[in-house]
Amino acid sequence: MKTLPLVMITAQDRLVRALRAFPATHRLLLAPGFEPLRWQLGRWRAYRTFEHAARRVPAYRAFLRAHRCPVRLPEAGSPARAWTRIPEMDKASYIRQYPITERCVDGRLPRRGVVVDESSGSSGVPTSWVRGPAERAATRDLLQLGYANTAQGLTKQPFLLNAFSLGAWATGMNVTSSLTDRTMMKSIGPDKDKIIQTMKEFGPDYTYIITSYPPFLKDLFDDDRLDWSRYDIVCAYGGEGISESMRDRILKTAKKVLGSYGASDLEINIALENDFTIALRRAILADPRLQERLTRMGVHGVLPAVFQFNPYEYYIESNAAGELVVTINRAENINPRVRYNIHDRGHVARFRDVAEALTELGHEAVLDERILDLPVLFLYGRSDLSVDFNGAVVPPDGLRDAVQADPELFERVANHRLVSYEDADGSPQLHLAVQLHEGVAKPDAAEAAARVLAAMRRANGDFHNAIRTSAEASLPTFGVYEWRTGVFSEDGRKLKNEYVWHLDAAEAAAAGLVVDAIAARFID
Repeated sequence: MKTLPLVMITAQDRLVRALRAFPATHRLLLAPGFEPLRWQLGRWRAYRTFEHAARRVPAYRAFLRAHRCPVRLPEAGSPARAWTRIPEMDKASYIRQYPITERCVDGRLPRRGVVVDESSGSSGVPTSWVRGPAERAATRDLLQLGYANTAQGLTKQPFLLNAFSLGAWATGMNVTSSLTDRTMMKSIGPDKDKIIQTMKEFGPDYTYIITSYPPFLKDLFDDDRLDWSRYDIVCAYGGEGISESMRDRILKTAKKVLGSYGASDLEINIALENDFTIALRRAILADPRLQERLTRMGVHGVLPAVFQFNPYEYYIESNAAGELVVTINRAENINPRVRYNIHDRGHVARFRDVAEALTELGHEAVLDERILDLPVLFLYGRSDLSVDFNGAVVPPDGLRDAVQADPELFERVANHRLVSYEDADGSPQLHLAVQLHEGVAKPDAAEAAARVLAAMRRANGDFHNAIRTSAEASLPTFGVYEWRTGVFSEDGRKLKNEYVWHLDAAEAAAAGLVVDAIAARFID
């Protein structure tokens, strides 16, 4: 990397650290009109972080050597072109291949100031992540900024109820440690009884900011032990996506519902929802022209979640497979991640391009929202959490959106799952499974199947065509399961819900599949 950009980055890093320490001055860093500068500085910081890691992180040196990649970007020519030749890393190729200490700067963990948290992963086997003082300070600053945005305009004293999973899990412990000096807080975890008891005890003279996962929030507000109309509530969610139907349902109780995108592999709070991104997502949902112009719904078959992020902090790319590749631009992190593939499907659009599309297609009202001229991140879900059906890619979010948009099912269904399996003849099959809340009456499965498949086919053209060309014996099946039965009998043993199962013939035979309807049979 050339000397002049390196000197500039070093100088402005000090200024940014000082301004970032407080939400009021942090907002100055996000002032409109500087998006091109943030973008360029962010790329330079990513280049600097790569060379820093290549020089000082033993595992990364070995990783680059194994891929025959130079440890410096060229002084002449295009560093951007050279950047694309840097190998992607992920959990399998990097994290699991090298010891934790070898992945740290200078091959050692500091004696003090390091916090270790966990992610469960789809297998349920925890992976530990180490966060040093600089990284934790940056996470704290971003969470405090997000909290200030969520709490803006409140007239009552805020009282934050942290209902994320506690213990060693990354989100819950980071929310607690980062916001303790900014608000009144009780870290409860996902426990409805304790949340309701706390709100009864403290009464309606506070604005309760409840942070948790979307299904938990919906389930909480369905509980009739509290008169929710007497309370001021704001919700912040993470951990998984939300449909606009689910958001509308939660908004019957809460004043605001704002989400964030992050990952234990990287950092929490990488990108945030705001009034603009929510309005943009709703406009995309309503206008096929906007879908075609801005999104890749035709490829992924699901409405994307929409966030904004600061390109100064994170350099986010998409690879040829449509997966996000993220570089944390801070060289201070003790465990650098450079071109890390989280295996989420998504892409980035510059704000100017999004604004141009909104104006040309008659959605100027979206731009009337309070906006930041930051890049927009479109997120379609996990790349490894989809199933193939007759050449079509079917994501679990497609089933989620169809269920949550159906008034009858939305009230009754607690969870959903795609089950890809082999039948006794070894032929691939797709089973759409929904789990009812405990004690809920079962709906008419055939009618439910017809409505769900119709919604999924409207949203996913490839799936629609796959249904049309499928043989009768391979049409998707639809099953309605009572609470914790059949394919949902093991639920609750892992931290996160599982939305996709891949089973062989023997596993499918033992799984207790319930076929209530050949779902596609009811579609013209």
